[in-house]
Amino acid sequence: MVRRKNIAKKQANTAKLAHGDTIKEKSGESKNQKNIFLFHGENIFGSTSGLNLWRDEFIKKHGESDLDIFENESDADKISSAILASPFLSEKRLIIIKNSIDHFINADSEKELKKLISALDKIPQSTVVVFFEEKEIKSNAIYKKIRENGEIKLFKILSEFELRNFINKTVSALNGKIQNDAIDYLIQMAHGDSWTIEKELEKLTTYCLNREITKEDIDLLVTPSLETSIFRLTDLIAEKRMKEAINIFRMLVSNGEDVNRILSMIVRHFRLLIIARDLRNQNLARGQIFQKFKIYDPKMHPYPIEIYTDKAGKFNMEELKKIYGMLLRLDADQKTGRIKATTDNKTETMLAMEKLIIKLCE
Repeated sequence: MVRRKNIAKKQANTAKLAHGDTIKEKSGESKNQKNIFLFHGENIFGSTSGLNLWRDEFIKKHGESDLDIFENESDADKISSAILASPFLSEKRLIIIKNSIDHFINADSEKELKKLISALDKIPQSTVVVFFEEKEIKSNAIYKKIRENGEIKLFKILSEFELRNFINKTVSALNGKIQNDAIDYLIQMAHGDSWTIEKELEKLTTYCLNREITKEDIDLLVTPSLETSIFRLTDLIAEKRMKEAINIFRMLVSNGEDVNRILSMIVRHFRLLIIARDLRNQNLARGQIFQKFKIYDPKMHPYPIEIYTDKAGKFNMEELKKIYGMLLRLDADQKTGRIKATTDNKTETMLAMEKLIIKLCE
């Protein structure tokens, strides 16, 4: 029992390891629940995952009637009215304000900023306000107000070396152990995202109480992301392992993934592989490849870029272009109605995908 109490204490501190400094409560405020937060940083996958978890938990408990979401909003009156409103059909309200801070900080007039700051000073105890920014926010009036009264979570992009250190530190903080090959496997399964890794480690260390975490434990407890599964599907196509490739596709469908979304992800995947293959052909250094890749997808985490670069080596450019062309034709057939599919019945799209996988593995 003592060990589980220690685990709970340690878990409360792991976010700081993953995402940078988290502003702690000021003395005297520990009994007051914080109700203003800032999620920011370049690790957009992690911050979005965290925000979506909060949103989904709120909807599950309170419904959507007292949820307001603003994006690129510059009208302080609109935001203030939402912040100061009383709950309608539940006990709580959640206000999410996305990518809006710059509109107030860089405004010609300070009037809107002052209105917003004033509202932040009057947040009812029934309301939680979350600012969400897809970049790191430096100190400004809104940042200072959140730091003064709430909590700031910085989501950093970690290099592969930093991810390994983070995993070792987090596992140690949770009084657990993990095998070296399991570290690399978890990074791959989580697609290099520290937020996802942190949550999975909490689950894994609880499951593996008195032994090391292994790859088998990760397979058992960690559900691979769609993107990770698409990488696996691509590997199987490159290796001409038709049966296993079809099994991966069917597993995704049986797990509830939309067939059209799977197709869209595969199309995107091969487009990025073509870019990676082209950059490899230029004999660029890894750092140069990373910088050029960022031009095509500025929000991409460094770890997937490494994977795309490595996996592109399994194909030559002609193969990639041929596969990409076949995927685009299938996508066009689906969108133009040549493949008959409805929201409830996508059997024809599934069959067309399986036929394509068979053809690619010949």
